[in-house]
Amino acid sequence: MKKRLLLKWQWLPVLALIGQVLQAQNNCDITLRGKVVDAHTREPVAFANVAIEGSDIGAMADENGLYLIDNICEGSYTIVCSHVNCDHTEHQITLTEDTQQDFVLEPHGVFIKEVLVKSKAVPLKAAGAGGVLDAAQLSSERGLTLSDAIGKLPGVTTLNTGASIAKPVIQGLHSNRVLLLNNGIRQEGQQWGTEHAPEIDPFLADQVAVIKGTGSIRYGADAIGGVILVKPRPLPEKAGIGGEFNLQGLSNGRTGIASGMVEGRLSGRLPLSGRLQGTLKRGGNLQTPDYFLDNTGVQEANFSWALGLKQEKWNTELFFSRFYTRLGIFSGAHIGNLTDLQNAIERERPLQDGAFTYELGRPQQRIYHELFTWKSELETGERGTLQLQLARQFNRRQEFDAHRPYGDLPDNFDEPQIEFEITTHTAGLSWEHGPVHNLRGSIGTHFMRQANTTDRGALIPNYENYTVGAFWIERWKNYPFPLEVEGGLRYDYQWMDVGLQGRDTINRQLAFSNLSGTIGAIYRFPELVELRFNAGTAWRAPNVNELFSDGVHHGAASFETGDPNLRPERAFNNSLSIELDDKDKLSATLSLFYNVIDDFIFLEPQAEPVLTIRGAFPAFRYAQADARLMGFDWQAACEVMPGLRLESQASLLRAWNRNRQEHLSLMPPDQLEHALRYAFGKAKDDEASPFLRLAMINVLEQTRVPGVSSAHPEGTDYAPPPAGHTRFKLEGGARFRLGKQPFEVNLAIFNLFNTSYRQYLNRFRYFADETGRNVSVHLRVPFGIR
Repeated sequence: MKKRLLLKWQWLPVLALIGQVLQAQNNCDITLRGKVVDAHTREPVAFANVAIEGSDIGAMADENGLYLIDNICEGSYTIVCSHVNCDHTEHQITLTEDTQQDFVLEPHGVFIKEVLVKSKAVPLKAAGAGGVLDAAQLSSERGLTLSDAIGKLPGVTTLNTGASIAKPVIQGLHSNRVLLLNNGIRQEGQQWGTEHAPEIDPFLADQVAVIKGTGSIRYGADAIGGVILVKPRPLPEKAGIGGEFNLQGLSNGRTGIASGMVEGRLSGRLPLSGRLQGTLKRGGNLQTPDYFLDNTGVQEANFSWALGLKQEKWNTELFFSRFYTRLGIFSGAHIGNLTDLQNAIERERPLQDGAFTYELGRPQQRIYHELFTWKSELETGERGTLQLQLARQFNRRQEFDAHRPYGDLPDNFDEPQIEFEITTHTAGLSWEHGPVHNLRGSIGTHFMRQANTTDRGALIPNYENYTVGAFWIERWKNYPFPLEVEGGLRYDYQWMDVGLQGRDTINRQLAFSNLSGTIGAIYRFPELVELRFNAGTAWRAPNVNELFSDGVHHGAASFETGDPNLRPERAFNNSLSIELDDKDKLSATLSLFYNVIDDFIFLEPQAEPVLTIRGAFPAFRYAQADARLMGFDWQAACEVMPGLRLESQASLLRAWNRNRQEHLSLMPPDQLEHALRYAFGKAKDDEASPFLRLAMINVLEQTRVPGVSSAHPEGTDYAPPPAGHTRFKLEGGARFRLGKQPFEVNLAIFNLFNTSYRQYLNRFRYFADETGRNVSVHLRVPFGIR
């Protein structure tokens, strides 16, 4: 027994020693940290793995190459550091306390099987000033006109003929000086008239981009004022069916709109994509704050379809659109004699207040436009892409008068007083090459044949027009160097054969040709500031209406006379833009422009109206002078508190007739807009958050009018420019779900306080006010089956 007890006590020192060792090894709060760098550049190696060999203890380095492993017990370890693009390395280390261990990795090549990664390149920014509106920003104005929607951008206003016709004006220039591209094709119709609005369904546009200044190098010789790109959404690239349905109602005119779109893509060996879209619209007489505007209703029926096939190296797409509208022309603008015309201008309101009706009487316009285009792209190796685009357009415009020399007006609309039909065929071939010594660019050629037939009336003659052009554009960019430089040249030749005008034979052939060029630069400062400069020269041949107009333009309720001796315009445009973008906190853009246009063609009011067998009309004549247009556009947004944003924009223009040393007529007045926008909550996408936006629009009186003298204190116009005004607009929107079905609702109240005012650029401002309060409700219902 004593021997056994002695043996037990002999083990106590051994057990105590083991306990001390175990207690030492239980010190497991040691931290290992360090940095992983490249052996050559000493730059951090992001996302390297650092681990203890033979265990699952480790960590991944962050984007700065820093790693940290904690709760390690004392002991000797092998630490391994590895990265997919580097040779791994290891260190033997004994840890007794917190330790720092850095690793230096040697890069190596990674050989794997071929992996093809495809993506769309980020579009290069234009060197000149501009702006973009996406589908959400277009939403509230879709029920009005495309021009009204584009007018959201600073420097872009509208030229109106009454309340239902509007066309865009960019920094004082419009009509043939502004090119409008629909799905990549120059929109060709009777766009020369002030009341000839773009024949495009606003619901077709998924994005609208505006390029201010000389955009003529790529798109054509006429784009002295700028280019408007109307882009439908790309055809789907994933198999399945989707689409959306839109319902919109507007209180003024009791206008209803229904628009739908369905699109899809087939799976399998033939991955065809397609889309079908259509819109119906009907509205009645519009109302000012005090009276109805007689015969100002509208009817529209539009549809389009697209079909595309995309393969690995090439893709092709067909597109067709048809636009049809009937527009009532305000009857109070068509006056029977000179005395009534003068009285109509002086009494400041129509003789008859009118009443609400959906019926469309005389005067009236009917416009039909169709566009068919085919484009294909082929990748030419790794160097670039070859694109071919062919298109045919047909445009018919009918104008119905409100007066007859003898007897009463007929009840039917079988015989318009004026009817134009214009058919245009275009072809374009271009090659865009990828980076070559930091240069990327494109070279291309363009052909257009256009034939106009005046079936009724003699306002403009029949003619054929042929245009051939070629361009070359290059851009230098060496990332991360902050400077980009772009330059381009274009040559155009235009030949016109003018035939009959009513019963008269003109029989003249006219030819014009010239060069256009541009150079621009973008410089990015480190502190979120971007500077853009663009200088360019462009030219524009006089259009047939400017040369040979002679008669009553019923849609504009005016008598217009052309000048066959007009010369081509030559523009020298310069712009400088400064942009600041601090993401959500502050963004601002200031664009300065200085444009000189030699032989500028403009429509000049005449001293006396003209009396014809169809009534008395204000008279206008096309004239020519050297001009200067200068000013600035401003846009800014600042987050004053979480969710609340202050927005501001302004446009200022000074247009000067250098020959007569006086102001140019029919130029936009100065305009400012200030708004508060509040987003409720914070969604993943800020634009998807419910929001309210209250805007105050200030339009100043246009005091810069030509011909002001003691004899004509209001100038040579038939009435002085209207007074300035302030009006308000309230917008709101929200997205929500009922079950799994998403919905989007947008509300807008135009002219919130029902203000009476007139716009200087409205051709009917002589006779009536602008429309009063207008409440718009837009419901969008997207759907998809995958």
